[in-house]
Amino acid sequence: MSKKALSTRYKFEFYDGSSCEMTLSFIALKRLAGKRKGLYDRMMKVMSDGGKDEFDTLTLLYGAYVCANLDAEELMTEDEFIELCGCDRFALTEAVQKMTNPKNRTASAAPSN
Repeated sequence: MSKKALSTRYKFEFYDGSSCEMTLSFIALKRLAGKRKGLYDRMMKVMSDGGKDEFDTLTLLYGAYVCANLDAEELMTEDEFIELCGCDRFALTEAVQKMTNPKNRTASAAPSN
């Protein structure tokens, strides 16, 4: 049975209109664990314990940015990344949700009992 894999890459738009690729795919996380263990550990703590404050969302987003761009010659620092994110908390949270639950879930047409 062949089934096309669902893309887990996400194009994130910063407040200034620029954008970057992000992913939280398992293979990207595995590569991150080997190359940037400290960031990986911080992300896994947030994923397993749940977010405690708004910076946890930003940690996941920055990690997803690094995962998607791990082979790039130059990456933004975490502070540079956070500065570009702006303060639309809904958009930041929605971006994390789209990467952690990539399937397009639609409501069932049948009424629930």
